[in-house]
Amino acid sequence: MTAPGDPDRARGVPAAGGEAGRLVRDFDWAAGPLGPRSGWPQSLRTAVDVCLSSRFPLVLLWGPDLVMIYNDAYRPILGTSKHPAALGAPAEVVWPEIWPVIGPMLHGVLAGRGATWSRDELLPLDRNGFLEECYFTFSYSPIADETGATGGVFCAVTETTQEVVGARRLATLGALAAELVDTTDVDEACARAAAVLGRHPEDVRFAEIHLVDEAGPRRAASTGPVGEVAELVADVAATGRTRVLDRVRATPVVEPGAAGPSAVLVVGLSERRPFDADYRSFADLIAGHVGTAISGARAYEAQRRRAQALAELDAAKTAFFANVSHELRTPLTLITGPVQDALADAEHPLPAVQRARLELVGRNAERLRRLVNGVLDFARVEGGRLQPEPAAVDLAAATRDLAVNFAPAAERVGLAFTAHCPRLPRPVRVDRDMWDRVVLNLLSNAVKYTLAGGVRLELCGGDGHVRLTVADTGVGIPADELPRLFERFHRVRGAHGRSHEGSGIGLAMVAQLLDLMGGSVRVESEPGRGSVFTVLLPYGEGAPAAAPHDAPHDAGEAVAPYLQEALTWTAPAGAPPTADGDRPRLLVAEDNADLRDYLRDLLAGHFAVELSGDGEDALDRVRRRPPDLVLADVMMPRLDGFGLLRELRADPATRHLPVVLLSARAGEEAAAEGLAAGADDYLVKPFSSVDLVARLRSNLARATERTRDAAWQTAVVGALHDGVFIADAFGVVLEVNDAFERITGWGPADAPYSPPLPWLPGGREPARPTDEVEFRRRDGGVARVVVTTGTVADEREHRELVVGTVRDVTRDHDARARRATAVDLAGRLASLLDPGELLETVIAGLGEVFGGEVVPLGADIAVPTAPSRSPVPGLLLEAGGRRFWVTFPRPRVVGADERILADVLAANLATALDRAGRAAEHADVERQLRQAVRSHQVIGQAVGILMERHRLTDQAAFDHLVTTSQRRNTKLRDLARRLVETGEDPGLPEGPPPHR
Repeated sequence: MTAPGDPDRARGVPAAGGEAGRLVRDFDWAAGPLGPRSGWPQSLRTAVDVCLSSRFPLVLLWGPDLVMIYNDAYRPILGTSKHPAALGAPAEVVWPEIWPVIGPMLHGVLAGRGATWSRDELLPLDRNGFLEECYFTFSYSPIADETGATGGVFCAVTETTQEVVGARRLATLGALAAELVDTTDVDEACARAAAVLGRHPEDVRFAEIHLVDEAGPRRAASTGPVGEVAELVADVAATGRTRVLDRVRATPVVEPGAAGPSAVLVVGLSERRPFDADYRSFADLIAGHVGTAISGARAYEAQRRRAQALAELDAAKTAFFANVSHELRTPLTLITGPVQDALADAEHPLPAVQRARLELVGRNAERLRRLVNGVLDFARVEGGRLQPEPAAVDLAAATRDLAVNFAPAAERVGLAFTAHCPRLPRPVRVDRDMWDRVVLNLLSNAVKYTLAGGVRLELCGGDGHVRLTVADTGVGIPADELPRLFERFHRVRGAHGRSHEGSGIGLAMVAQLLDLMGGSVRVESEPGRGSVFTVLLPYGEGAPAAAPHDAPHDAGEAVAPYLQEALTWTAPAGAPPTADGDRPRLLVAEDNADLRDYLRDLLAGHFAVELSGDGEDALDRVRRRPPDLVLADVMMPRLDGFGLLRELRADPATRHLPVVLLSARAGEEAAAEGLAAGADDYLVKPFSSVDLVARLRSNLARATERTRDAAWQTAVVGALHDGVFIADAFGVVLEVNDAFERITGWGPADAPYSPPLPWLPGGREPARPTDEVEFRRRDGGVARVVVTTGTVADEREHRELVVGTVRDVTRDHDARARRATAVDLAGRLASLLDPGELLETVIAGLGEVFGGEVVPLGADIAVPTAPSRSPVPGLLLEAGGRRFWVTFPRPRVVGADERILADVLAANLATALDRAGRAAEHADVERQLRQAVRSHQVIGQAVGILMERHRLTDQAAFDHLVTTSQRRNTKLRDLARRLVETGEDPGLPEGPPPHR
């Protein structure tokens, strides 16, 4: 007869554990060391039940033979070679390859020496047909049997192979990156990479790097002897595809931006690791590091060659400037000579108009001559062909003469000009012409960039040198521009002066001339406060102690070109407009006084001309009294032509004005830049007077027609309900209607809009002719819109325009999102059984669906109501006797679709609450049943003890326990537990002898 405590009767055969549980049930245990299941001790049954029901990898090793019983989570550790044969087999038979390591641990546990713990232990396993490098963290714990001795070993194990191998490979990649970071030679980069890989044979048995060029691949580096891989390398180099052959992988190394491989990396794969996705990624990363290093080394070499080429080009450019300057002197001589002759001819005097014209030619020819001389001298300095001719000079007197002759230029614009040049203790050996150019360049720059205040010049002697200081209260120089101030052709960005003209070699020439004379120059400056230039010049060897008799030198002649140019900056620009009459009004913005007067005389017969000397003054005049047409130079002080154009196009009141730009920059790129900025036309200096007049008239006519058409177009577009925008090929939105402003907040008053467009977050534009995208509203909100675009030809401007409509679908999009969220919430409710978790999910989910804060309500709490389609502060849901109130951030209208959605969710919630209640009841019944089963197990064990101790039948022993519990008024379960735990014998009751 079976004892009441036998699990085969009380619980049946173990049914947990998936496939492993099925294998345990079906296994012929009677043929093995453990014997049939009916004879297993309770401790073994309990251990097997725990093992099979766990999701953690567990293995049970029982008895002296350490017979293995494991769960489903342990199966991957066994691999394909050992499962299911390992079930019921001794551990020594299953793991012969690692038994020398784990065998002593297991026998130590059986011998009572306590549990073991191993972390990231290397155990090479033959589990998939080859000896595999594996790492495990595991413990061996003893399991006591009914006698108190160790009956078996319980092993909890985690495979850490991926972590250990991954960390090792990451360290390899880190070492490779650190070694290659500063390589400047391709072969050196390959050698370094091979050296690093040679130090990590666990993952790279060997490595070779073959560089690929026009002649084919050649081996550049290797970690040691490698088999024949020439054919494999040649194939990868030709096809650009990775190949793996006999645990050897050849990978094409492609430099960033290159089309084909520049090298081939050959690595020997470890024979103790499977070539899986992680291993493949590791090999690809090695190739990537090598490719980056090769690319960096080649870029360094290319940069070195480029620097050498630039130096050669710089020398060629200097020679070219010198040659061109020489060639320009001949035509300049033939221009200035006849002009001066005609002006000086007293026998044939010129009419006033012709004299004014020739004086204009003479002034600008002289200016051109000075520029040519400056470029030629600069080229001579660069080429080392300009040498100073020092002579003993009374430098104080010479500098004072220059200052006196230059003073009218400063005084004419209202600047205070002071010069302090006391007598020096002795003469200075200096090249007089070079010194004149140094002083006049510094004074010219000071007047040019000082709009108010004054300029101060001071010369004084020192120990072995003289010091010249030129200080001003001008616009100043930013600190980041100071290091490059004396570089040739460098111009300070954004500097506002009296003119934007200049070649950018003046200060560079100052520094080089002083260097030739043994001197130096430095500058101190602060934006808005002015600049101080300080020149230090030695007295020079052999300078006499007494003042010499200076050679004749006309300071006025040296100053004349600088003074003449400075006076053009200071000439009054705001001349009153010529009489309007019926002529269109033209505003001319030009900083060069001569060109400004020439344009006025040229265009006065066709337009009412108004003159301006810089961009800011022109902008102010346009805003006070808009002209019909604007003609502006690109290079102007304070605000250049592009800045003026940008301001005009940004103002709705002036954006329609036609603007024609004048510039000395020639070429298609310059013209394209001007037209792209929004100019109506672009003329390059020098220009034909006939062409200029014709273009101005043409642009004025087109502007008049455009204004008339725009009024009609605006009326049509404004009547549409959908938003409308019109953009050009450069992405500039030229026009939007009022409906577009209602949707986005960006309206016609702010057009045009240049990329990046303010309503497109992240610059994400529609990908298709009709696309649904998000627009960022001006108030910070988001509108979901459907944008439909198409192209139309603007025949008048010879360009294509993009016309698009914008329809607001925010409500439809929100409704779709709300339904999707509700479906997801319903799915989550269907899977939850715990009432607390269900309540948390409901509160969070309803808030997400309806966009509010959810609060459970009692049955006696009233909620606000409102008429249909009126804003309400929230929404009430009732389900399964529970009430939930969703509070909106602000009152809003709840549509019919939301109310239907709320009813559906309430029905789902009621079902979920009912299901959760039934699940709780079921859990309580199951708990009581488990308690009864456990009681039954204890009683069965107690019956077994009485049967063995008093040689009773199972029924007699059970009746004895029942009678004793009744006699002692003790629960049967408590009496049995005390017998099992303490061995206390309740004794046999009086009466007839028990049936044996």
